[in-house]
Amino acid sequence: MTMCKPLSRQRRLVAHSCAWLPTNALRVAGFRLMGYKLPRGTRIGLGTVIACAAFRAGKGVVIGRGNQFSGPFAIEIGDGVLIGRHNQFDCSDMAASPAKAHMGYARRMIVGANALIHHHHLFDLYGAITIGAGTWIAGSDSQFWTHGASVMDRDIVIGADCYLGSAVRMAPGSAIADRSVLGLGSVVVSRLDQPDSVVAGFPARRLRSIEAGDERTFAFSME
Repeated sequence: MTMCKPLSRQRRLVAHSCAWLPTNALRVAGFRLMGYKLPRGTRIGLGTVIACAAFRAGKGVVIGRGNQFSGPFAIEIGDGVLIGRHNQFDCSDMAASPAKAHMGYARRMIVGANALIHHHHLFDLYGAITIGAGTWIAGSDSQFWTHGASVMDRDIVIGADCYLGSAVRMAPGSAIADRSVLGLGSVVVSRLDQPDSVVAGFPARRLRSIEAGDERTFAFSME
């Protein structure tokens, strides 16, 4: 298992330098030299900084411009994942301090195959965030928080084949089940474990089931 230690100042400077290399091939090569696992065909947009403890991408991963992966955490991204522009994946170096070992910070993120993370979202990675295969973090300006004062139940789980609208908030320890639709602006503060649900509100609650005949067609867009 990778030890998720803070990056040195020198490695952070190298990561920022790699982010601004003029071609995708040079950016990918630079991040590979830093030890990140990026298979052939990975695309990384200009200005995307990878400065975390461990980073592994599957086949066909596309990461847009201006993303920030910063902190002592590990991230694993499945095949065919699309990450849009200007998303922030963040954890303070403090979380890796031996003095904070009693807090049990997981400091990891797993993104399932063929998921989408659109633009301008925030992922707080003191705890663990799991995003299921085929799930869309759609729209913009959603926030996923895994720490807070005295919070110990902090990990967030988002099921497979879900759709999350813009500006949602997920609190530490919250979850939504497979094939759920989370309405725009919703705030999830608990574990909503029933699959095939339309969920919305503050606090978010299950409004109705998604019937077998309901049809949803998602199409990736970088616009």
